[in-house]
Order: sequence, then structure tokens, then C-alpha cells
Amino acid sequence: MLVVAGLIPAFILGQNSPVDKLFEKYAGKDGYTTVYITKYMFNMFAQMGKEEEGTKENEELNQVLGKLDNIKILAVDNEVPVREHVNFYNEIMKELPREQYKELMVIKDKDSDVVFLARENKGVIVELLLIAGGSSNSDNVLISIQGVIDLANISKISKGLGIEGMEPLEKLDK
Repeated sequence: MLVVAGLIPAFILGQNSPVDKLFEKYAGKDGYTTVYITKYMFNMFAQMGKEEEGTKENEELNQVLGKLDNIKILAVDNEVPVREHVNFYNEIMKELPREQYKELMVIKDKDSDVVFLARENKGVIVELLLIAGGSSNSDNVLISIQGVIDLANISKISKGLGIEGMEPLEKLDK
């Protein structure tokens, strides 16, 4: 019985998605920045928007944010030594269950790869991933947005929150 109880935490930890594993691997390490925005924060934004007289644009942003569960951002700082260089794209694509995601857009150039992936549940996008990896540290970003996601409102999310690294999301609705 004690052996089974000891295996349960290992089993639960083993259930983490490749995205969660990558965040866990680099969170708190020197040279890496992680941001986690919770549903509670989105609800606070929406509440503040209701208290202030807002424009139609603010009201739309509040509606979009109210449908989100979380946003996770992982980025490599430029100060990470070259010998410790990572490539998020290469690292996560090895383990990501691609059959669960639809490819929305791919950007490739000589130094970097960027892919936008969406995961659906019953016809609704529930997760949007931006995975970027390249030869320089500044090209390595992972953004995970979870909740009920309307692609037509992605640019509102990226502009409204003003979070660095989300600029490529604005291209999705064009």
C-alpha cells in the first residue's frame, strides 16, 4: 500500500504536458523569464473595466479576457551564455503530441522557427501556442494561452495586455 501511495505523485507529475514540462524546467533559472497570468487576474481586469467608463474596445477586451484561463510566457534573456543556448522550438516539438494540435501559421527564416498551434475541444479553441526557437537567445519564446479563444480577438489580447513577445499573435487575425 505504501508503495502505491509513493507512486501516485510520480504518476501525476508524469501527466504534465510538454508545455508544462518546459516551463518547469526553466522557471526560476538565471537567464529565463517566466510569466503566469491567472484567470483571477483576468477577472480583476474585467471588474476594473466595468467600474470605469470604457470604450467599446475596452468592453470587447474585457469579454475576451473573461474567457481565458491563463497565459504562460517563457523567454530566454539575452544574457544567457552561448554555451547554454537552448532552442525552445526543437526542445518542445520532440514531445508535443502534434496530432492534438492544428497548425495555424509557420514562420521560418535562416535563424529561427516560429509556429502557431491551436488545440480544439468540441470545435472550440482551448489552447493556443506560439513556439519560437532560433540561433539567438532572443529568438526563444514560448507562449501558451488557455481558455475559450476566438482567433479574431487575438490581436486585442496581445495589444490590450502589452506583454512583450506577443506581437506575432497579431498576425493571426490578418
